[in-house]
Amino acid sequence: MKKAERRLIGIIESVTVRGKRGDVKVQAKIDTGASRTTVDTDIAARAGLGPVLGTVRIRQSISRQPETRPLVEAKLLLGDEEFDVAAAIADRTEMKYHVIVGMDILGSAKFLIDPAHGPGKRRKGNFE
Repeated sequence: MKKAERRLIGIIESVTVRGKRGDVKVQAKIDTGASRTTVDTDIAARAGLGPVLGTVRIRQSISRQPETRPLVEAKLLLGDEEFDVAAAIADRTEMKYHVIVGMDILGSAKFLIDPAHGPGKRRKGNFE
């Protein structure tokens, strides 16, 4: 049986949000519990993300009521891979991480998420 090549990432990773106005590099939280990638409104504006594709209702674990958020076309670079994604836009100024990488990206990539793998410590490995 052939071993699958998987890139090891931690729960905090450096990402680049790429839009019409340029690139914005930030630390992002890798969240396997999030179905969709979310970008802070300020980062989306600085990068020039868009156009707006529609809206999505997102239910946060800390809230009883779902929140409606705009969806925009975005490119997100994680390591040496670029992902085209419909990202949700939300005000994350009060949050520690202004980008959440969700399962819309993680499910399509060959990443192995290791919580002990810290930011800035790149390792590659083969895993079954």
